[in-house]
Amino acid sequence: MATTFLLRAADLEPIYGWLEQHGDVQAEVWGLENGRRAALLAYSDGPPDGFSWSNWVSAVNQDPSQALALFPDLEIALAADAEAASLKGAFPAVLGGTASG
Repeated sequence: MATTFLLRAADLEPIYGWLEQHGDVQAEVWGLENGRRAALLAYSDGPPDGFSWSNWVSAVNQDPSQALALFPDLEIALAADAEAASLKGAFPAVLGGTASG
């Protein structure tokens, strides 16, 4: 993944919707613990699959978004810089910082 952004789990819902609508975007959403990736929560590896919750998150609860309570901090990783710029342009206040490493 080329570009990553940090955000609060509480801010994910509209971004998740954007990623669902842009099924060609290759993206991963990671739950963070102590600033490090702990669990892959959602992803898309491009068409034709689209963006969705990972298998373990879907199996935990009927409403996979409830797993967000486990990880107040998230990282979104995008494969292409153009996709990252488009997402940041849609949510400039939420995706203000980039992750390091």
